[in-house]
Formats: sequence, structure tokens, C-alpha cells
Amino acid sequence: MINFTLTEWYTSSMTSPHKKIRPFSQPRAYKKGANVFFQGEAPRRGVMVSDGIIRSYTITTSGEERTIAFFTKGDILPLSWLMGTTSNSLFYYEAVTDVRTLQFSREDFETHVLKDPEALLSMFHTLSTDHTAAMLRVNGLEQSRAEEKVAFTLYYLVFRYGTKADNDSFHTIDIPLKHNLIAGLVGLSRESTTKILLHLQKQGIIKYSGSNYKVCKDMLENYIGEDAFRDVTL
Repeated sequence: MINFTLTEWYTSSMTSPHKKIRPFSQPRAYKKGANVFFQGEAPRRGVMVSDGIIRSYTITTSGEERTIAFFTKGDILPLSWLMGTTSNSLFYYEAVTDVRTLQFSREDFETHVLKDPEALLSMFHTLSTDHTAAMLRVNGLEQSRAEEKVAFTLYYLVFRYGTKADNDSFHTIDIPLKHNLIAGLVGLSRESTTKILLHLQKQGIIKYSGSNYKVCKDMLENYIGEDAFRDVTL
């Protein structure tokens, strides 16, 4: 008898929105640094990431960028517009790397994803993971100490964007992260963020070279002292 977790069942049996929407989509590529949507823009078409990374961000009154989230392969945006809850883009969307996308109408999204039970269930599973990740991110932002803000944010990044090889005790965060980008995630200065990252590196919790980060999940969990998070499925 073979036992499957719900996650394994979803990923093995569900038809992804990507497969459903592809025949009704037009491909479009963006160079690194290109704008996908501007804040306040009324989108004409929805976007699904085929390859590469997009980030959403806002700009503070002092002109500083604050990253909201990252979007990777299979992610759909702007979801609030596609679902009809907003009439425009709530944030700026920018290509972090060279990006390939599929673009489609809101009507085709409704017909071929929202009205397709398997595609809808697959998207719901993805959104449930995103919801858990968002809760981890909010928890990090609520920490009073700067060190804990960074540590919890790294945990969020591992959960949402991390991968692990079988013979490696470290998870690789599959997003290029510069210090100023991490600083923008937590609302700290670049200098303060760099000091904290160096401290975590000396503790053996993280390893990084340039914009490539690896995190020892077990050591990070010990550092933040949240045993309840150990059961969160990556």
C-alpha cells in the first residue's frame, strides 16, 4: 500500500493552470530590470511566469523601494485584477532576471482556469502555500529586533523559494539576493542588513557568495527558536 501526502497528490494528479492557459496565451519576454506593470496601471492582460523571476514593490515617500513579493515559474499576476477585486495594479512589477511569460485575457483566465475544477484546485494549492509564506513573512516583520527580522525573513525565503539537494544540509534560495534587496524586504538600512548577514554567516547558519544564498534550515530554526515551524512542509 502506498501512502501519499496531500501535497504529493496535488502535484501528481492536478492539471496546472499553466497547461490550461497556454493554448490561449501569447508569449512575451522581458529583459532584466524591465517593468512588467506600473503601480496604478490598468492591466490589459494577465501574466504567468514561464521562466525567470519578477518582483512586486512599492516606493516610499522618501524614495526607497520596498519589495513585497517574488514571482517565479508558474506564478500568476496581478491576481487581484484577474479576480476582479481591483481595477488596476496595486504594485510595481519588475523583472529581477530575464523573464519569459505567457499573457492572456481575463476572460480566458476565467474560462480555462477558474471554471476548470482541476486547474482551480491546483491554483488553490499554490495559493495556500503562498498564504503560509505570507504569514511567515508578516511574522518576521513584526519582530522587534533587527536580527530577528532578517532571520525570520530568510526563513520565509527558504520556505517559499528554497530547494535542497539530497546530499546537502543547506537549502538554496533560488532568487538572486543582493543586500539592498534583503534590506528592502525588512525595512532596514543596507548597512545594518549586511552586519546581520555577516553575523549569521559566522554562526554557520547561512553561506553566500555574491547574490547566491544557502541556508541551513535546522540551524536557522534553532536560532529563531520557533519549534512549531519545524513541521512546515517545504
